[in-house]
Amino acid sequence: MKAHSGIAAVLLLLITALSSVAADTTNTPAAKLEKRSLKDCLLPAVKNGGFRMDGQIIWCSSVINVGDTYQMFASRWPAKYGLGGWTKYSECVRATSTNLFGPYAFQEIVLQKRTDNWDNTRIHNVKIVRAGGKFVLYYIDSSNETGFADADSVTGPWTRRDKIAMRVSNPAILVKPDASVYVFGRLRDKSGVNRGIAFTAPAYDAPYAVVANGDNLLPNDCELEDPTIWWANGQYNILLNDWKGKATGTGKAGAQYFSTDGIHYTLMRREPVFTKTVVYDDGTSETFSRRERPFVYTNERGEVIALFTACLPPIGPARVVVQPVDRYYPGNGREENTVRPQTESRK
Repeated sequence: MKAHSGIAAVLLLLITALSSVAADTTNTPAAKLEKRSLKDCLLPAVKNGGFRMDGQIIWCSSVINVGDTYQMFASRWPAKYGLGGWTKYSECVRATSTNLFGPYAFQEIVLQKRTDNWDNTRIHNVKIVRAGGKFVLYYIDSSNETGFADADSVTGPWTRRDKIAMRVSNPAILVKPDASVYVFGRLRDKSGVNRGIAFTAPAYDAPYAVVANGDNLLPNDCELEDPTIWWANGQYNILLNDWKGKATGTGKAGAQYFSTDGIHYTLMRREPVFTKTVVYDDGTSETFSRRERPFVYTNERGEVIALFTACLPPIGPARVVVQPVDRYYPGNGREENTVRPQTESRK
């Protein structure tokens, strides 16, 4: 009897130990399932990079690569008018650099407002994309008025359309391999809510149709400003300013979302991707009074390698700050099942 009792005791201890291991094994994947955001791959910003101009406020940047040159399109207006000067004086400019992180050098004024057309108050919130053999430059006039211009060359000449394409502001444009277009933007409705809405079109110069009746596509009635979009891991990925801090708890901090269908979006993580404080590569840091207009630059594998933001210091005009990113490839909460592209270098 004593021998049987001893064996039973050993078996009981063994079962308890195995149960504990099983519990730990169950908990281990759960820890891995924490959604990895772009914040995890942010590197210190390049102190003397980005784009700035004496006496000018620089805002709304987007960048494409043409040959061995990075082409930045941005909004600017005289600093003497303050940040609110964008409503009357904003224009589109082009700057270039042979280094993605800058510094960028001013090249030309690309578009200015037209007194006799829909874009008669400003050229603002510019976004440059390629669509087939064309370069397409989207921009807004007043709130909820988005149109575009196109050109055969990144240096123009640019052909503008004489009517708006979409009733949306802050457009983030994704051109798909089949040349169709998906646009995610902001619509401020009559009740003052900044909804996240989307449009689709079979081509950039075709009619745009609103998605899901213009309903807010962000979960939990969250609001937004200034989205940027990219495609990776079989999903739409969006980084935006968290209006009122409903998603992150910090007003206008960076919030990241993803969606497989372009309709149902999920918050990647509650922790902000970025705040008003920027750490530089020389060990210093700077806290801005405003940090907005995020733009992500991706390589051919869909990895984010740079984050551009418009930054307004307490003293002095706003400029574009560039923060390198260590090849961020977005997951979806199931990272252990995500096949990440092979990478050799950040380029």
